[in-house]
Amino acid sequence: MLGHRPMNRTSERNGIVAIPPAEHVLDALAGPMAVLDQSGTIIAVNQAWRDFGQANSASGIRHIGMNYLDICDRAVGVEAACAQAASVGIRSVLAGQSDFSLEYPCHSPAEKRWFQLRASRLEHEGHTYAVVAHHDITNRILVEQERQGLLAKAHRYQEQLRALAAVTTRMAATDAPEDIFHEISDQARLIIGAHWAAIHTLPYALWPSEPVIVSVSDKYRNYPASSLGQSSAAIYSHVGQLGHSLRLTGAELKSYPELQDAWLTEAVSPGLPSVLAVPVIGPQGGTLGVLMLLDKQDGDFTADDEAILTQLAQIASVSVENAVQTRAERESRERLWATHEHAGVGIAETNAAGKLLTVNRGLSAITGYSRGELLGLNIFDLIHPDDSGAERDLYERQVAGELKTYSLEKRSIRKDGSSVWLNVSSTAVFNEQGKFQYSVRVIQDIDERKRFEQRQTLLVRELHHRVRNTLAVVQALASATARTATNMRDFNRSFSSRVAALAKTQTLLTEDYWQTAPLREMLQCELQPFWGSRHERFRLEGPEVNLSADLAIPLSMAFHELTANAAQYGALSVRKGCVAVTWELVVEHGRRELHLAWVEKNGPPVGKPAHSGFGSFLMERVLPAQCNAKAHLSFDPAGLRCEIHIPLVTHRLVPEY
Repeated sequence: MLGHRPMNRTSERNGIVAIPPAEHVLDALAGPMAVLDQSGTIIAVNQAWRDFGQANSASGIRHIGMNYLDICDRAVGVEAACAQAASVGIRSVLAGQSDFSLEYPCHSPAEKRWFQLRASRLEHEGHTYAVVAHHDITNRILVEQERQGLLAKAHRYQEQLRALAAVTTRMAATDAPEDIFHEISDQARLIIGAHWAAIHTLPYALWPSEPVIVSVSDKYRNYPASSLGQSSAAIYSHVGQLGHSLRLTGAELKSYPELQDAWLTEAVSPGLPSVLAVPVIGPQGGTLGVLMLLDKQDGDFTADDEAILTQLAQIASVSVENAVQTRAERESRERLWATHEHAGVGIAETNAAGKLLTVNRGLSAITGYSRGELLGLNIFDLIHPDDSGAERDLYERQVAGELKTYSLEKRSIRKDGSSVWLNVSSTAVFNEQGKFQYSVRVIQDIDERKRFEQRQTLLVRELHHRVRNTLAVVQALASATARTATNMRDFNRSFSSRVAALAKTQTLLTEDYWQTAPLREMLQCELQPFWGSRHERFRLEGPEVNLSADLAIPLSMAFHELTANAAQYGALSVRKGCVAVTWELVVEHGRRELHLAWVEKNGPPVGKPAHSGFGSFLMERVLPAQCNAKAHLSFDPAGLRCEIHIPLVTHRLVPEY
C-alpha cells in the first residue's frame, strides 16, 4: 500500500515520472493525519502530525508503531472523556462505519486551540484501515464564541431595554414619588444585577417620609434596614458634592477610606464590594438625590451599567417631576370641581355646536335632568321655543369670534315640561390662533325674581285699575244712596256702612297682594256682628273658594246689602232668626261657576217691597254687568232667598293704562 506503484500507460505516454511514495503524499496535506491498521496501530503519519505532537509536549516520541486506540483509552484528567469518545468512534469506523467526527479542545500553556478529529474508512486488498485527520478549528470556534458572546450581550441589552421601557410605562402611571423611588431602586438592582440598591433623596414636601429607600437581594435580606441605609450615607454625600457619577471596584474602594462604613466592611467581609452611584438631577437642574448600587452579582460594574443607571436616574427624575405636576393639577382640578359642584348656580362647558361637555350639580337641579341626560343634550334643546332665536344668534357670533362674552335672560324648559327663567352668561375660550375651543356658561335661576317682577308690574296695573274702579264704585254708592235716602242723616249712615263694607273687602285683597279674597272670610266680615253665643244666627257651608278682585268687590257689596236688609227687615232683625249661606262649585258649558244660596229663616214674614232699593239695583244690574252673574231674589214669606250664579275667571284681566 505504501510502496511505489507502476505508472499507468497514460502517464508513460505523457512522460510523467512515477508517483511519489505515500509518505510524501501525506506530508503534502496541511492538517495532521495518520493511518491506523485494524488494531489501531499507527502505520503512517505526515509531517503535520509530527509537528502537532511536538507542539503538545510529545517531542521525541516515535508515532509509527504506536497503538493510537490504547493511548486514547489510557487518557486521564480533563481530556479523558474526549479521548475515550475518539477511541469509540475510530473503532466504529474500523468495524465498518463510513466515518466519524469529534470536536475537542487542545489547549497549550500559551494559547487555546480547538481541533476536529475526523476518521474515515479505507479498504485495500480485503483489509480495513482508518485514516485519522486533525483539523485546526480554533478560528471558527473563537468566531463562534465571539458571536455567541455578542448575541448574549445583545440579548441582555434587549432585556434591559425592555425592562427600561416597562419601568417608564409604570412610572408614567403613578403620581406618588415614593412609589416611583421604590420602583426605580428595585428595577436598578434587577436590571443591572446587584445585591444592593439604594436611593437617598433630599427633603421635600412631596417626597417619601423616609429619605433613604433600600432594595436588597436575599444576600442582605436579614440585615436591618436602618443599617443598610446608614452604611451608604458617605457615598451619597460624596456623589452629591461631586455632582457626577462614581464607579469603583472593590480594590479601588479601599483607596477611599472616607467612603467606607465599618458595618459595610463587616457585612461583605472579606472584601469590599464594587460601587456604582449616579446623581438624580431634576429637569430644571439641581440634585434631587443619589441612586447607587453596591456588590454586583457577577464581576465589577461596567461603563454599560453606568449608562443604564444614569438612564434610570433620568427616568426617576422626569417621573417624579411629572408626578408632582400631575398631583398638583389633579388637586387643582378637584378643588375647582368641588367649587363647581357646590356652587349655587349651574356651570357647563359647550363645544362649537352647543353640545354640553361638562355640567355641574347645580345645572341638574335647575333643569331637572341628571348629569348623564344633560351630557347628551344641546343647549338649544333646553331653550323655550320663543327665546331660541336670540340665543342662537349670540352663540353663533361667539363661536365666530365676534363676541367673547355675552349675557341674556331667557326661558328654559325643565324635564317635567315646566318653564323657568334663567340668566345665562357665556364666555368663550380661544386658542393661540384665535380659534374657538369651548364656552363656559354660568346659569342662574332667576325664575322667582322674574315672577316677582311680573307680580309687581301686575300690582301696579291692578292698583291703577282698582283705584279707578273704587272711585267709580264710591261714586255709584253715593249716587244710589242719595236717591234712596230721605234725609242727610239717613244718607250718612247708609253711605258710611257701604264704604266700610267696601273697605273690608279691599283689606282682604290687599293682604293677598290684591290677588284674591276668600269667600268664607268675605261672608264672615259681614255676618260676624250677629254671632250669638246661645243659638246659631248664621251658618256657612261650602268649599274653600278664592275670588279675584273683579268678582270679590261687587260680590262683597251684594253680601253687605243682603246683611243690612236682614238686619233691618229680615231674619237678623229678631233674636231667633238665622241666615244660612251655602255654595258649591260646578262646571257648566265647559267653565267653572260658583252657585251660592242666601236663605233666611225664623224671621218676620217677608213681602215684596213697594219700591226697589240699592240692593235690588246691585243684584239686577251691577252683578250681571260686571261679573256676568245671574242673581235671583225670592221674597218667600218664610224668609228671603237669594241665588247667585257667577262664573269664575282663571286669568285676571287687568287693562293697560
